[in-house]
Amino acid sequence: MLTGTELSTAISAILFAAVGVGFLLHWLWSGLGRARSSDAARLAEMAERLHQADLAREEAEVARQRAELRLAERETEATEQIAAMQARLDGAIEGREAALAAELATARLDLEALDGGLRAARQRIIDLEAELETRQGEAQQGEAQ
Repeated sequence: MLTGTELSTAISAILFAAVGVGFLLHWLWSGLGRARSSDAARLAEMAERLHQADLAREEAEVARQRAELRLAERETEATEQIAAMQARLDGAIEGREAALAAELATARLDLEALDGGLRAARQRIIDLEAELETRQGEAQQGEAQ
């Protein structure tokens, strides 16, 4: 059997091994526990970031819809302005065409009147030349007699 010293040494070795195994198990357990708590913290952080990303996406979607509505409104306004400008231009062109047509008609009437006056003046010149020749011929006959 064992002597007292050997028994003390064996018990001390067993207790020392039990303390070492306990310390090792405690160290493993606390490491895993920290890993789990850090994993939980990381999961919570990731969930929070995912939630913030969802909120940001929803805000971006709302902003995009608002921008599309503003763009559609601006496009409608621009189309209406272009239509109004086109109508004004058409009206101005029609008005100017009517004024030019009236001026052309007046110019044609003036031309016809001037043409008629010119014809009358030419005829009057021809008549006066004929009368002048007749009088010159009579004057020459009167001198010759």
